[in-house]
Amino acid sequence: MTEPDPGGFQPGGWPSPDPRRPGVSGPATGGEQGEAFRAATWDRAGFPGPSPVPPGAAPPLPYGPWHPPPLPGPMPTQPVSYPQLLRGPRRRWWRPLFALVVAVAIAVYAQVLAIFPVVLAGAVAGVEGLGSWLLRQTDALAAGRITPAGFLYVNLGLIALIPAAGLSTWAAHQVRPRFVSSVAGGIRWRWLFRCILVIVPLWAIYTGIGFLGEVPKSARPVHWVLLLVMVVVLTPLQAAGEEYLFRGWILQNIGSWFARPVLGLLAGTVVSAVVFAAAHGSPDPWILGSIGSLAVAACIAAWRTGGLEAGIVMHAVNNLAAFGVVLTNGGWNQAFITGGSTGSAGSFLLDLGVNAAALALIWWQARRSGLRWHYEPHARPEPIHPGYPLPPAGSPDA
Repeated sequence: MTEPDPGGFQPGGWPSPDPRRPGVSGPATGGEQGEAFRAATWDRAGFPGPSPVPPGAAPPLPYGPWHPPPLPGPMPTQPVSYPQLLRGPRRRWWRPLFALVVAVAIAVYAQVLAIFPVVLAGAVAGVEGLGSWLLRQTDALAAGRITPAGFLYVNLGLIALIPAAGLSTWAAHQVRPRFVSSVAGGIRWRWLFRCILVIVPLWAIYTGIGFLGEVPKSARPVHWVLLLVMVVVLTPLQAAGEEYLFRGWILQNIGSWFARPVLGLLAGTVVSAVVFAAAHGSPDPWILGSIGSLAVAACIAAWRTGGLEAGIVMHAVNNLAAFGVVLTNGGWNQAFITGGSTGSAGSFLLDLGVNAAALALIWWQARRSGLRWHYEPHARPEPIHPGYPLPPAGSPDA
């Protein structure tokens, strides 16, 4: 009888146990016998055996279909300040220009849509001849006479700047609109109310000083009660709309072009102040200086606090105080800046002082409250293959 072939194979392709080599068995044998079996199998095939895995090292990658690596997200991967929030892995030089086109398109479309609430308000009020009435309101607005209908139209158009800023950022940069509000991804309401508590007393003093120095030049408007209600309801949203476009949108889009945060902040602040002042229509240098001081203070506040809350409060409280004074004491039409408006050195210095004081108070409260003013990326993602942990932070492979 012949002896069994030491090199034979059993069903399934596994080598048969070799009775002449004690300690060598099939694949089901573990421990030292399994190691001896694997070594004998590789030796018999003429290949070197597999290298042992050192203690603590990651096991080999599992075999499987290849998948392309995931695309980088639009948000920055490192902590950045508010003006640098659009400098993520997907940034491109043309994205701010595309965002500008989208923002202008939305704003123009909103101006057209704002006519319909005005017409509806006239219909509810029982106005006869809506077409001719609407033309009269348009002529009054062009002449600088602000009627309730004109005031409603102007405010609705400015409020529409909020979605214009957010949606254009989303369309051009793929960044969620909520990140135009702050680095936290939305309005931080506790911080906003804290800003109100700080700013309101300061503006009360400022309004009192300004009111003592100027005598109203006209009587109260006929519909001053209705206008006062509209001011309380619409003016905070109107101020927010201007802040979202002239501070948030400009700071972030201009900042995305600059790798150095300081240059991005300076360029964004200059553009914001110039555009914001020019949008009010007056060429008077004192008025331009007063408006520019508010813009600069709001830009620095957005950078230092990481959001628009402080600028919204400063802007809204300023407008509420100004409109409240002229509605109750006269001078309604003079409260709006037009091409013929003029200022003075005294008014400019007063505005500059109150805006600087407001910024100092905001800065102090932000530091005292420990407000987070940088965008913090999410926690590091889980490894794609569980057997391969991510390299430690700070290593060359991280």
